[in-house]
Amino acid sequence: MNKKTILTALLALITVTGQAQVIKTGYENITDSLPTAMQEYLEMQRVEHFRVTLTGNFDGKRAKIKKVTCDNAGAFTERTLMSEYIHLVFTDSIETVDFMAVPYGNDSLRINCFYIEGDGGRVRLFADTLKSDWRKILLETLTPGNGPDYPIMAYSSGIPIPGGAYWFCGLRESGTEPRLWYEKHGIKDYVYYTVTLEDDTPVSEKDDFYVKVSKGDYYGLHR
Repeated sequence: MNKKTILTALLALITVTGQAQVIKTGYENITDSLPTAMQEYLEMQRVEHFRVTLTGNFDGKRAKIKKVTCDNAGAFTERTLMSEYIHLVFTDSIETVDFMAVPYGNDSLRINCFYIEGDGGRVRLFADTLKSDWRKILLETLTPGNGPDYPIMAYSSGIPIPGGAYWFCGLRESGTEPRLWYEKHGIKDYVYYTVTLEDDTPVSEKDDFYVKVSKGDYYGLHR
């Protein structure tokens, strides 16, 4: 292998590593801090609430959230969940979003995502309705993968094991990114949510609607 090939491979490795490290995630199960009786009630109602802390050098980047769905055949589809006129801008090195899963109707589940402002206020970014499934939970995505879309939360079963059970801790500890859960662990019909960072575009005279959401700066424009 010549020096040029080695240098190219090294640069590719640095790029992939850098992409995977742009965002670091931390998770807190908010229900754990509630009184025991309330925890038991929410568990019976299948209500879940996770706080996700995102750490990185964001420097005013715009964050877009997408939903990635893996069907029973292992095919993936993606959908942007926030309207184009909403500009979620990360200005701090630590940003926070909440995910709440709440039963909705007889057989559905609504996953709500909130942005936590600097003063503790909450702005709802989206509400996503899914078919409820007793085998699935809100699940941390501890391995980001190598692309520009960074997984931050999933709604999924664990690794299927004989007898009809599911191994959630094994999935968390596997080091497998969500895109590969079907291929490596045989997990089907799951969704996960990603954040993609890009340069923000400031408001212009061409914008009929413009809503900015960030720490200390939340406003909307309608022409």
